[in-house]
Amino acid sequence: MPRLSIHPSRAFQAYQIFAANTNVGKTVFATGLCRAAAVVASSKKTNPQVFYGKPVQTGYPVDSDERHVKTFNPSSLQTQTLYAYPDPVSPHIATAEPPSDAQVMEKTKQYMLDCVKKSRDSGGYLFLETAGGIHSPVMSGTSQADFYRGLRLPSVLVGDGQLGGISTTLSSFESLHIRGYDIPSLLLFNHDRYKNHELLSTRLHDQKIDITNVPPPPSPNPDPIQDKAAMAKYYEQLDEYLVPMMERLDLHHQERFDRLESMADKARDVHWWPFTQHNLVKEVTVVDSAHQDHFVTYAKTPDNSNAVEAKEMFDSCASWWTQGLGHGNAKLTLAAANAAGRYGHVMFPECTNEPSLALAEKILERDTWASRVFVSDNGSTAMEVALKMAMRTAGKRYGWLDQQRPVDILGVDGSYHGDTIGTMDACSPNVYNEQVQWYQPRGHWLQPPSVHISQGKTYVQVPKEMGEAKQVFYDSVSTVYSVDQDNRDPALTDVYKQYIRKELDGLRQQGRHIGAVLMEPVLMGAGGMIFVDPLFQRTLVDVIRQEGKDLLGYKEQSSTASSSSWQGIPVIFDEVFTGWYRLGRPSASDFLGVKPDIAAYAKTLTGGLLPLALTVTKESIFDTFVSDNKPDCLLHGHSYTAHPMGSAVAKESIEILDTMATDGTWTPYQEPWKQQDGGNTWSMWNWNTVQQLSHLPNVDSVMSLGSVLAVNLKDDQTKGYGSAVSASVIQQLRHGDHTDASGTSINLFARPLGNVIYLMTSQITTPADVQECERILLSSLTGTNSA
Repeated sequence: MPRLSIHPSRAFQAYQIFAANTNVGKTVFATGLCRAAAVVASSKKTNPQVFYGKPVQTGYPVDSDERHVKTFNPSSLQTQTLYAYPDPVSPHIATAEPPSDAQVMEKTKQYMLDCVKKSRDSGGYLFLETAGGIHSPVMSGTSQADFYRGLRLPSVLVGDGQLGGISTTLSSFESLHIRGYDIPSLLLFNHDRYKNHELLSTRLHDQKIDITNVPPPPSPNPDPIQDKAAMAKYYEQLDEYLVPMMERLDLHHQERFDRLESMADKARDVHWWPFTQHNLVKEVTVVDSAHQDHFVTYAKTPDNSNAVEAKEMFDSCASWWTQGLGHGNAKLTLAAANAAGRYGHVMFPECTNEPSLALAEKILERDTWASRVFVSDNGSTAMEVALKMAMRTAGKRYGWLDQQRPVDILGVDGSYHGDTIGTMDACSPNVYNEQVQWYQPRGHWLQPPSVHISQGKTYVQVPKEMGEAKQVFYDSVSTVYSVDQDNRDPALTDVYKQYIRKELDGLRQQGRHIGAVLMEPVLMGAGGMIFVDPLFQRTLVDVIRQEGKDLLGYKEQSSTASSSSWQGIPVIFDEVFTGWYRLGRPSASDFLGVKPDIAAYAKTLTGGLLPLALTVTKESIFDTFVSDNKPDCLLHGHSYTAHPMGSAVAKESIEILDTMATDGTWTPYQEPWKQQDGGNTWSMWNWNTVQQLSHLPNVDSVMSLGSVLAVNLKDDQTKGYGSAVSASVIQQLRHGDHTDASGTSINLFARPLGNVIYLMTSQITTPADVQECERILLSSLTGTNSA
């Protein structure tokens, strides 16, 4: 039996009917489309059913679009109006108690699902008619263009054939187009005086839109009987135009599914996927669209035929950790479009533009420890820039610049900073760099103590390199992350200090030059979602700044250091993954109570929309590169450095996140953790679920902060990235027979990190969606049915 989905299939077509404005004939065209679909359906062997839905109706019952559609269609047409209000006004003022967007959407999806169920054997056509123009609101005030986007329905746009209609029609098309709608067809009435369809055909020629121009309906007759007869005759005339148009729309639909059915196989032939062993790919996920936290995907049916069926998937890896504000976020899309229209990309060296300057100013408003912002294109290059900054600066202060000796970094074992050569060399040998011939480890890496929850108990795992492998238990997660309090654990602090001092002394004895201290604060992502004890990282920074120069045996060759300068060795925080509220705070450094000398940001910086990265630093480091000699500058850059689109999106993203942090958006997540855990550390994942996971027999430990949930599975054979123990669980998350409360198929798109299964929300994920993900994860780990 095929999975149930509201999304179109080859046998089930669904269309949204939008209009460029009110009073342009949307209901007339909806009536005609239902009639045309019935004619086309009658020519098919299965005789598909036809459905009409009106989610929001005002002026009811005097005005009823459903009644009009039903009057002039075959009796077999099935119709429904979901919300009706008597006042003939905009929906946002039609009721004093408006339902939420979630309620309206749920009711709309339920109606669509009912249509799917009724037409399972025969197939069907569904038309959803909106209210007013494309930006007319639903009851909450949300624009319909934004509200209906999650349905991902191909849309028929009803244009305006009157004077001024060219502008409103093109503006409506662009508003829908920029939000990712497919618009296969445009309908409008023919007004010989204005001939709008002729210019629209020219303007929209490249969009391959089927434009159908039809005679206008007769003027209303005050006699209802005569008016009905006139309209009945008109619809017979309209059939001559709309039946061929419906046949073309039907052909467009079939061609769309021809493409969807071929994409998986074609992708195997042409793609070279990153971080993927192609021989192990059992199923290619064809993502047709994405909205907020969900993908609409298509995969072959279980009977292994060429047919594909829709499956909704929660993006539980946040699209490689970039997703913060949801796919298709309209505010970010419009910010990018505005900058693209105003600038495209413009040269940046020796120049500026409003988006890039405004972004830099916004960053420095928060990172008050810094004064300079270097813009690049992704996290790895941002880290390359950071390393160049630190190495040159340390070399100049300590007199290494003219010495032909290697300069290393001091890092944390298990870290990952990117795939460019320099950032790979800044990591200890691991699965990411071990097969790269050019790889040469350039550093010394400390063993990290890590934070875990097992059997409901929170503890720090201290590695044997610190004298004795042991577990140090705490009464809560919040206690572990209270490192800004000097008395969190004096005894463990001393253990950390002695270990760090010993390692630094060993480097001094080897005569090593350490040009940077480099770490991912709090959470090492690609290394296996390792939650590093924040006390250890805080202690490392304190020791480096207070004692590092002496422990390493360095002597300053220049006297430019000041109280605002860096001390000991430049400290780099790689916040490519952890920055911008990923862990529940503006910056991961907030957990440590100290600030870096250099920080790198990317990922959620631009809300997953465009690539952009920042390397932020102090004036004292910038001054290292200032001279009258051109080659002394920081010789690093990219063709698209500080491109206005990405800069505008990043600023908008930061402002949205900052607002969410103060307007109570995350209170439903914060309060339960505060009640259960007793502090200000919180997660979007339910505290009780984390506890439950920690008791499962196949789970070694679990940990959660902010939007991240990491589950370490027990594996007696292989540890780390090479482990295959998570494969069956990932298969169940992606392809198990999971359904939501309404009976719709739902799965989680997750990627493992060896024996670690991690799930990640965006910052806009709803509590209901979190609970859905938790239910599916628990069922996949326990082997129970989550339906």
